[in-house]
Amino acid sequence: MDVIRKPITIHQLIGIAQDDLDEFNLYRKEDSPIDETSTLYLDDPIDVDDETDEEIYPEFAKEHGLSIYFSGQVASDLIANTRHQVKNPSLQDYIDNFNYYDKHDCFFTFSQ
Repeated sequence: MDVIRKPITIHQLIGIAQDDLDEFNLYRKEDSPIDETSTLYLDDPIDVDDETDEEIYPEFAKEHGLSIYFSGQVASDLIANTRHQVKNPSLQDYIDNFNYYDKHDCFFTFSQ
């Protein structure tokens, strides 16, 4: 997969196979709602020190000042949930679900 540790948009993210997303975490620089121009990154999952329970960020994420946005599994679930709820989801539908989940820790309910 050639998008690891490279800037991607939400549009590119939704095109990545769910099995591939599950292997990585999704990171971003700014802690604000995303939009179609937001830059996201896939990198290795955060590790946890067994003795101190301290989170250990991957080197790339640390070097570029990135913070965790979602695990790849959550991102994959958000994409699948949007597709399940909306027949032909728009890019804005995905963005709405991601931003809602980021704020409320649950999926957005789309009205049909």
